[in-house]
Amino acid sequence: MSSRSELLSKARIGDPNAQFELACHYDFEPPKDRRRAAFWYRKAAEQGHAEAQNFLAECLRDGAGVRKSPKEALVWFRRAAEQGIADAQVSLGYALFYGEGVAKDQAEALSWYRRAAKRGDDSAQLNIGHMNRCGDVVKQNWRRAIAWYRKAAENGNVAAMHWLGRIFGGLVDHPPDFEQAVHWFKLAAEEGDMQSQCSLGVHYVRGDGLKRDARLGAHWYRMAADQGDAWACYLLGLCYLEGTGVKRNPRWARHWFGKAAKRGVKEARKALARMERQPQKA
Repeated sequence: MSSRSELLSKARIGDPNAQFELACHYDFEPPKDRRRAAFWYRKAAEQGHAEAQNFLAECLRDGAGVRKSPKEALVWFRRAAEQGIADAQVSLGYALFYGEGVAKDQAEALSWYRRAAKRGDDSAQLNIGHMNRCGDVVKQNWRRAIAWYRKAAENGNVAAMHWLGRIFGGLVDHPPDFEQAVHWFKLAAEEGDMQSQCSLGVHYVRGDGLKRDARLGAHWYRMAADQGDAWACYLLGLCYLEGTGVKRNPRWARHWFGKAAKRGVKEARKALARMERQPQKA
């Protein structure tokens, strides 16, 4: 990689590739300077550099180094998308779907997602899965939703793994397949997804789709709870209250119920109230 001084010389005489690479230096390499990054992204973008157009749009969307402007961001996302940048196609689709900086147009959003999906973009595949699951623009179709989630998951998309777990776990209006649910929740849990960790814990505690193992269930609850998952905090509290997978310990039960209650879990507040009415030795 060229040094900043070398890139600066080329950038100043108008080399768009040098301008883009210099912007990336300022954006990602210490010492960072997001304002200068945005400046050079714009210089390259104005010369038609597609990746610079996408990165400039992200800066404008997020207010990174420039004044936040969703409307101008959409101009540059569209230019990059029309040049085939999949990330820009997804960002443009997202903005159109939710009406951010532009009039909402979910049909056009789907069109851009499909273009990005053809390029193998896992976020686009995930979003098409969502649209088929929810019946947005297209008629609700579980088979297609699962197929798109599976494509995204096989490309490493953790959210898609989680949604496959939810679908097969009976957490939505679809016939359950607990073995499939465990498979996908485990993959997502191992990638650090706290909701999947909590759900995997439930499967271990109940023995749904695999051999019951309360100890492993409590382990996954703790993994999720340590990341701040409110429901996992409550379930881990229940484990300590009832001695499920861990040694019974009312003091630790109160601790985890308290964390869950602070995050708005009503069941945790009720559990704490019951424990106050019936004090137990730690």
